[in-house]
Formats: sequence, C-alpha cells, structure tokens
Amino acid sequence: MLILASSGPTVGGMELQAIQQAEELSMLPNTQLSLVAAKCFGDLIPSSVTHYPANMTQSRRSIFLLGSLLRTIRTDPPDIIHAHGHKAASLISTLKPFIPKHTLLIATAHNVKRNNKQLAKMNAVFVVSKGIAKAVAPIKSHVVLNGIKPHTPGKLTKEILCKNLGIDESLPLILGVGRLVQTKRFEHLVNAADGLNASIVICGDGPELTTLQKISPTNCLLAGHRKDIRDLLFLADFMVISADRDGFSLALIEALHSGLPVLSTPVPGAEDLLPDNCLIKDTEKNAFHSFLSHHIMHIEQLKESQKPLFDFVRNELQISQVAERTLCLYQDLLAKKKNL
Repeated sequence: MLILASSGPTVGGMELQAIQQAEELSMLPNTQLSLVAAKCFGDLIPSSVTHYPANMTQSRRSIFLLGSLLRTIRTDPPDIIHAHGHKAASLISTLKPFIPKHTLLIATAHNVKRNNKQLAKMNAVFVVSKGIAKAVAPIKSHVVLNGIKPHTPGKLTKEILCKNLGIDESLPLILGVGRLVQTKRFEHLVNAADGLNASIVICGDGPELTTLQKISPTNCLLAGHRKDIRDLLFLADFMVISADRDGFSLALIEALHSGLPVLSTPVPGAEDLLPDNCLIKDTEKNAFHSFLSHHIMHIEQLKESQKPLFDFVRNELQISQVAERTLCLYQDLLAKKKNL
C-alpha cells in the first residue's frame, strides 16, 4: 500500500513519481498495489492499482484523517506500507502502534526538510538523491533515484515553435521548466537573461507568474503551462535549473533523456549527476549572466560533456527499472524483518 498525502490538485514531481511507480509495481509478478491518495488524482491512477480516496486537505494531526487512514489499512492489511513524502510519513508514524507488527513501514523523502524525526520511526527510509541522504543523516537511507517514462518526440520543429512563440529562430534556445514558486528561484534566470544572445523560454505556471512578468527582459518569455514540454526538450539548446531547494527534478531527468544538456544550481539530483563545470555556484545577476554566456558560446562542448549522462538516464532511469529495483528492496527488507 502506497500513501500519497498531497492535497492536490497540482501534480508535481513527487505525485507523478508515486503514481507512476505504483503503476509499474502493479505490473510486476506477484504484486498487488493499492494507493491512498486524494480523490483529485483518481484519473491518473491506472485500473491495475486500487485507489482509496482520502481527504488529504486535512492536517497530519487530524483525528478524522488518521482514523480514515487506519480504517483503510485495516480493510486489507498490507505487507508493506510505503509513505511518499514527509506528511505521509508523519501519518504512518502516528498510526504505527495500531498497525500490525508484521507490516513493513517505509517512507520516501522526496525533498530536503528541516524536521526528519518522523522518518526515524520507519523500518526503512528511501531517498531520491544523495543530497537528501546527507540531509536526513544520521538516519540510514537507501538511495532510489527517480525514473521517467521514455518519450518519442512529435512533429514539432524549432522553426514552428519559435514562430508560434514569436521568438528569433536563429538564436540559441534556453529552457526553464517548473512550477513558478519561490523555491524554484526563476527570478535568478530572468535577471541573468537580460542582454544574453539567446531566447529564454520559461514553461510553467504558479504564484510567481505576475512578479516574473514584471521583471522579464524582452528576450525572456514566460510561456505558461504547456502539455508538450517533453517535445520542447528535443528542440532547445540547453535547460537551466535555478532552484535553491529541490529533491531530484524530473525535468532534469527528462532533459537528459532527450539529449538536452542541463545547467543547474547544486541542488540534490543535479549535484549527483552533473559535471562540476555545469553547476551554477553564483546566482548573482552578473556572475550568472557570464556563466550562461560562456556556455552559449560553447554549446557543442556542453553537449559533448554530458553525453555519458544521456546514456545513463536512458539506460538506468526508466520508471520500469526504478520499480524493479524498488521491488527488490521491498523483498530484501521483508526478509530481514521476518528474521528479526
């Protein structure tokens, strides 16, 4: 049984990862999967996974949410309860005295948090990057990197895209992708874009949209939410991640899978994978501008330096492979628990 405690309706990296892992795990031999998640995620959950809707807008301390979750667990007691995210881990840790002793309790930390005490109550902790493993220490954890589904690009070309967006096709195209929220720090990219010999297109929506629109230079376009992001990754010259906090960006993996090089601040995930010269150490406007200008002038060298990463992501980070590795960990942990 997987627990996803997000209230929705926004579907972020953690939500997508949990749902896709549930789908892939449910297709492996001798597995039965259920997912406790908000009703709004129902359309994303495949028929192979039993969906138990829950009102996740309630606090992690809500007796109504805790009672509902406990009743669901007791309806069909699972061998494993896997909580995705800190809120889900908190719910399960609170209910631990009432959950059968044979049930293996696992939590996955998808991001860096200040308080990790609830993770310590689990039988095992998974993390999605080495950076998060450091953050939750001294709690022992297993690094299980995120995965994605492969994608074949459609018929969209750079010429058509640039024409539709009203940008110059002859200029290098730099992408920013993600929710427009404070932790993503897109303002750093917007500020550094001023005067760059490139077109910067930021895809995403969120509460920071109006603020970013006010400070965007003429060569920086806020394109809003798009459903064809993965097609765009095949057309751009490189992608930039300017976040100051992240777990393991799915956009990072999707870009590398598409053969698109990435420059990023040293957040978990990017710090694990990218060469040191592709990590943005200084987001002050002039320093960031110079860093981007250097890579714009050496795009082919940038692509060449990240080719091993393109192969690694394609060969190791497909969601089906992540599910298989997760199942192996489940089996090992169950065996150890039975032998205690």
